[in-house]
Amino acid sequence: MIPLAGLAVFLAVLLLGGGSPASRLRRLDARPGRPARSCWWHWLGVPAALAALVCAGAVLAGGSGAAVCFAVGLPLVTALLVWRRHRARQVAVRNSADVATACRLLAGLLRLGHVPPAALRVASSDCPLLAEVVAVQQVGGAVAPALRRLGTRPGARGLAELGAAWEVSERTGASLGATLDALADRLVAAGAVNDVVSAELSAPRATGRLLAVLPSAGLALGYGMGGDPVAFLTGSAAGQVSLALGVTLGCAGVLWTERIADGGDG
Repeated sequence: MIPLAGLAVFLAVLLLGGGSPASRLRRLDARPGRPARSCWWHWLGVPAALAALVCAGAVLAGGSGAAVCFAVGLPLVTALLVWRRHRARQVAVRNSADVATACRLLAGLLRLGHVPPAALRVASSDCPLLAEVVAVQQVGGAVAPALRRLGTRPGARGLAELGAAWEVSERTGASLGATLDALADRLVAAGAVNDVVSAELSAPRATGRLLAVLPSAGLALGYGMGGDPVAFLTGSAAGQVSLALGVTLGCAGVLWTERIADGGDG
């Protein structure tokens, strides 16, 4: 069972760990109106890998091995999916805070008399998000499209608005200071609201995960009453179907809870 569990971990990490360097570059090059290429094959690969794992278990140990592989593999894939969603939320929150900081810093530099290109270069030393824009600027590229491109990243939508304001300023000569202050205030307020919502939703998320592991307590209770629930779940057709169905419903409940909570975050 331990080698099969290790194989499940390897397959799940291989499929969910991220794309190739080329695919990451394509995501960086995504532009408004032309969404980045979705990794649909990842979502087809996950059930295919799980099916391959179950088939391997069936070949090695029959129906019992298939049931055990399914009961081990599906929770591992679910845990990795939940971790990826959590990491994506953290990245979005960090990007949103960085954008607000960048707007504040740019507004302050403009008030001190810096011209926008110079202010952008100075601000990039404290705001890594602006470093790519400065690199584009240094090779003669346009700043506004670069900001809009970065604005497609999770939590960095404010950069797209900054790009629009930057373009208007370049064309008309209008001041950016007041616009940047207003944008920073709005982003800070939105971040505060999101923090409150995330704190309120942490309890439902924890409850969903707790309910998913409660069946393990049922197994312990069965042993305490003198039974052998694992032997039933792996040694009979009815038990194997019950094991597969129970694991599927538990994992589906966790993912559904995460989806609902993410909708509240949005």
